[in-house]
This record gives sequence, structure tokens and C-alpha cells, in this order.
Amino acid sequence: MSLEDHAERVLDLVATIPQGRVLAYGDIARRLGGMGPRTVGTVMSRYGSDLPWWRVIRSDGRPPQGLEDEALQHWRAEGTPMVGGLVEGGRADMNRARWNFGEAAAAPGVAGAPGSRGGVHHVEIWVDDIGAAAREWGWLLGRLGYHLGDDWGHGQAWELGSLYVVLEAGPDVVTGRHERKRAGLNHLAFHGGSRSEVDALVDSCGDGGWTLMFADAHPYAGGPQHYAAYLESGEGFEVEVVAT
Repeated sequence: MSLEDHAERVLDLVATIPQGRVLAYGDIARRLGGMGPRTVGTVMSRYGSDLPWWRVIRSDGRPPQGLEDEALQHWRAEGTPMVGGLVEGGRADMNRARWNFGEAAAAPGVAGAPGSRGGVHHVEIWVDDIGAAAREWGWLLGRLGYHLGDDWGHGQAWELGSLYVVLEAGPDVVTGRHERKRAGLNHLAFHGGSRSEVDALVDSCGDGGWTLMFADAHPYAGGPQHYAAYLESGEGFEVEVVAT
């Protein structure tokens, strides 16, 4: 089979890789058969410039050779999971970023899909005390399935798939406690899983520095059909955890 024949098959497959996901040259070669990783690399080098070439990478998670900086820009824009986090990472986390061929690509415009237009890319929260915030938010986000992707002393990035939450106490932060009743952000709301999972979070929230709000109306403070917990951190931030 000629290189041009291989190229058509490779390019057709590359065009289907979802945003925020990657495949190694060897993944494509094994999937299509009749070629090796080097052939896939040659096809991408010669014919792949009009496709999302940054989603086809080396097996250890490194970007295509010579195109590292451009690839990283695309990965950060698409929320591709990276070893070291989206801020400092330089290599794709193949355990999380590798595309499962059986995984249906997210339909364009579906909010929350990696890189989808209109979906939330990240949330950045400026705090007065990064130590307190790291303890409180780290506890809560960890319980909700996030992991610490990056820590640069006065800030942290907590990641869940393509979404990440930044806690920042840099030099531009104005000193003072957050006040949720002022104009601006009132609260963040997270999916909390089942009702029993939300209940378990409430039972242990004190361990993480959070307190239950509206206790007299819990768990229906948001309405009779809305099962949720409203928690407040020691710095005055409000979070709503909604049961599925």
C-alpha cells in the first residue's frame, strides 16, 4: 500500500479525535493495521497541517518534535490533561488524555465537553489566605474528584477532566475577607453525586473547614424539589453541592 493510501486512512481517523484527547503514533498504527508508528508520523508531517496535528503525539506524552510550544498552546486551550497540570505541564497525561476509540466524541456545543464552545474552561478564585484556601478548597475539591495539578506557592490549580479551578493569592489581590452578598460572585455550584454522597460530604465538612448554611431548611434550602447542601468556608465563600 502506498503512503498516499495510508494517508487517507490516517487523516480520516485523526479528524475524529475529540478536543482535549490525544493518540500516540503507535495507537493509530495498531488501530488501522498495515503500518507502523513511523508511517503515521510521516503522514502527519506531510499531510496533517490542516488537521488537529497536536492530538497525535509521541507515546510518552511529548508533543510532536519541533512543535512543542504550539502544541502546548492548543492543549491548554482544549483542557488536555497534562502531567504537572495545565499551567506548568509539558507532557500529556496518557492515562487520562489518551482517546478511547469506543468513546463517542462530544457533540459540538455541548457545554462541559472538552474545548466545546460555551463550556466552562476554568474558574479562578482570588483569596486572601492561600494556606487557608488550600486546606478548605483542597479538601472539598478533592472529595468531589478533583486532583491537584499544579502548586506555585501563592496559587494552586485543581483539575477535573478539562475543567480546572485556580486558587490565587498573588500580589494583586486586595486584602480582605470575601463577601458573597456584595456585587460579584455569590457562590459556585457543583454536582455532588447521589443524595447519600452529598449527605456524607455534609457530615464531614467540618473536617475541611466548611460549615453547613441554612441548616434549618437543609437539604431543601433551594426548594422542595432541589436536594442540595450549601456550605461556607472559613473565608466566607459559599458552595452549593447538588445531588443528582
